[in-house]
Amino acid sequence: MLQILLRGAPVQLFHLPVFGSYNRRMSAHRWGAAGPPLEAYSRVTNRERFASLHDSAAGCLDRLEREFETERREAYGLDLELEHDCNLSRPSVALLPCDVGAAPLIIAFSDFPGLRVRFGRWYVVAFPTCGCDACDETAETEAERLGSLIDNMTAGRFREVIRVRADGTAWKESEFWSTGGSCAEELRLDQTRTRKLLDECERRSFEWGPWPRRH
Repeated sequence: MLQILLRGAPVQLFHLPVFGSYNRRMSAHRWGAAGPPLEAYSRVTNRERFASLHDSAAGCLDRLEREFETERREAYGLDLELEHDCNLSRPSVALLPCDVGAAPLIIAFSDFPGLRVRFGRWYVVAFPTCGCDACDETAETEAERLGSLIDNMTAGRFREVIRVRADGTAWKESEFWSTGGSCAEELRLDQTRTRKLLDECERRSFEWGPWPRRH
């Protein structure tokens, strides 16, 4: 079962810029150089502006299934940690490439409305990342960000690793890249989480390969 295949992966919802452009677009186009007012950080106006993300993600999943050799699974409870503390508006969808060396993809559809997405084993990210007025994300920029990460993952330009450094600290590192640049994230793990992840997975690193295309 999918939850057994991926069990133990932490739900960590943090921002990953898409090759340097996302952060600059996210707030600058509305608030200008002065930045947003403090109250905008605790305010969400018109959250329904993200509703089209569900259709964008569903269309992307259908396209991926047509283009690549994958197994599709669709149900509530596919990834219990991804769906934790999240009201779902429809069943989650997983695409598992037929090549086990390629990263699986799981998308959960929250009723925010938004998405929670797992790339590979450990990397989890939300769309929108925040949704508050200060961040000023749009469905269009979030769909672009999702598409960029998926394109690089399916092309085999995605790696993740849990690294224990010489000083004893443990870090979860993820990286996507393309001809236009790369983007990476490092997240420090506490001892409990580190032990849990290493106990539940024999491997500490994944250099994911490209998804196999249909012929």
